[in-house]
Amino acid sequence: MLDVLIIGGGPQALTLATLLAHPDVHSPRPSTDILDGIQLSQSRSKSGRLRSKRRPPAGEVAEEEASPDPAPSPRLHFRVVDSYGEWAMLWESQFSALNIPHLRSHTLVHTDPLNKKALQDFIVSHERTAELHALPEHICILDENAYFNDNRLGKRNKRRLSTSAGLRRSLYFSLPGTQTSVDFFQDQVHRYGLDSVLIRGTVDRIVPVMAACSTVPEEPGKHKEVLFFRVLLQGGESIEARRVVMATGPTRAQMVNIPAWVATITETYPEDRLQHSVQLMHQQAHSWRHEAETLQQEARTQQQDSRPNSPAPPPVCHPGERLMVIGGGLTSAHIISIALQQGASHVTWVMRKHLQLKQFDVGDVESLIGRYSHVEHGIQMDGLAYLRQFYSERSLPRRLAMIRQARKGGAVTPEAYTQLLPYIQNGRLTVKPYCQVSEAKWCYRNQSWDISMSCEEHWTGHRIWLATGCKLDVNQDPLLADIIKEFPIQVLDGWPCVSENLQWAPGCPIYLMGQYSALQIGPHAVNLAGGQASSMRIAKDILSQHRGVREGHRTLAGDGAERTRTEEYIQHMHGLMWL
Repeated sequence: MLDVLIIGGGPQALTLATLLAHPDVHSPRPSTDILDGIQLSQSRSKSGRLRSKRRPPAGEVAEEEASPDPAPSPRLHFRVVDSYGEWAMLWESQFSALNIPHLRSHTLVHTDPLNKKALQDFIVSHERTAELHALPEHICILDENAYFNDNRLGKRNKRRLSTSAGLRRSLYFSLPGTQTSVDFFQDQVHRYGLDSVLIRGTVDRIVPVMAACSTVPEEPGKHKEVLFFRVLLQGGESIEARRVVMATGPTRAQMVNIPAWVATITETYPEDRLQHSVQLMHQQAHSWRHEAETLQQEARTQQQDSRPNSPAPPPVCHPGERLMVIGGGLTSAHIISIALQQGASHVTWVMRKHLQLKQFDVGDVESLIGRYSHVEHGIQMDGLAYLRQFYSERSLPRRLAMIRQARKGGAVTPEAYTQLLPYIQNGRLTVKPYCQVSEAKWCYRNQSWDISMSCEEHWTGHRIWLATGCKLDVNQDPLLADIIKEFPIQVLDGWPCVSENLQWAPGCPIYLMGQYSALQIGPHAVNLAGGQASSMRIAKDILSQHRGVREGHRTLAGDGAERTRTEEYIQHMHGLMWL
């Protein structure tokens, strides 16, 4: 029986697997020092001397100095199960299918939790600095709901922001290329010996096997308890594990967000004429996996890598077709760019609100860089203060409101918008903000769509792409159906109210990563930074139980304990620009 089974082989699972495989290798505590000339979280006093923005409480310092090194941990027997049997294959196929040249996060945010400079070291040692992408010089935020407090700008330029030359040249704040990141993942797998822990399989069901005491009527003070989990795979196989971690990510086909009007289409239409972007990346991954299998035998005999080269983006249209792309996020922009390059005669871009430009998923550029701050609906948005406010907030509905305000829905990077701007100007791309599809009909004779929109316009064309994302709802997740039946917990609009260590419930050691952990981790839970934070919490809890020790949080009194825990969680976010 396994000690731990991780479901999913993406970047977040890779981060957690690294920690579980090396429980006695501790990452140096992130500090507020200047790293190679890049000032991360210090400010200058009026006298010009550097002063730290945060000093740890005296009790915390004393405790850290007095704490002895922990005894060596017993080895964990764990595995990672993934549908494609390759680390980060679905992640890589997503970037390949959408022809995404670089990541949205900078080089301080990556998958190695044991070395904060691992990605930078990899880039320098392999002489791949040419593959880095600098932050754009000028950024115009098209967001009517945000106020940017920069007194250097006039009223007409309130939404025009610039990054400093130092940040644009910095290795830390550059955006790594997609292939660089993929190669870094593979290098991490080899460095930490994670090749053998990944197995291929698709999970159908997670069945909690209850302890004997849980089958009798509960006594006062008694709680249900899971003895182990039986994880059923497609094909009839099963895996038994004492603990399970769900790191399945936001791209599962079962969780795609399909607009309500799709269900009202009465005509039968070809499947490829109305597709969701998630289908595109899964098709790419399946094609990639098949190619890898055909090369496997040859790779064994010639001692070559069986992983195929990144293929070209799959076709999203035929030349001369008229397309409609629905959604206002970065995925929609990439699909539009591919379609126009593949010869689409015209693309109509439909979105529920205005077109929003944003460099990163979470927050805006001025808050992430840390030189600006603003307040929106009573929520402080200057990064470090925001994190402290979030982790100190005990109301989960309030946390949910903070998450939604920080992410503010889909947004397009300035680089992607720059690529689309010429097509907008020459008329091949039409943007329809504040607009939604109200009715869709398929005309079999003309092999085309007839669309009615809320903006009182009609559209006819050949193909529709939905870039509407995924709506993760634990109540609708088939993998969690048996868990919810035995251990019902509070759910806010589909988001589970898990514990601080990301465990589902007492007595039920299944842990959640990604968006499911957002009420504890924050708005960046689905991103690489959130994966590192959730991995830290989960690994700490699992390893403490595996050692037979209940470590829990530091036993400080009153507000000191809250402050210490908050600062610990903030340290997990080391690498975000707002720190």
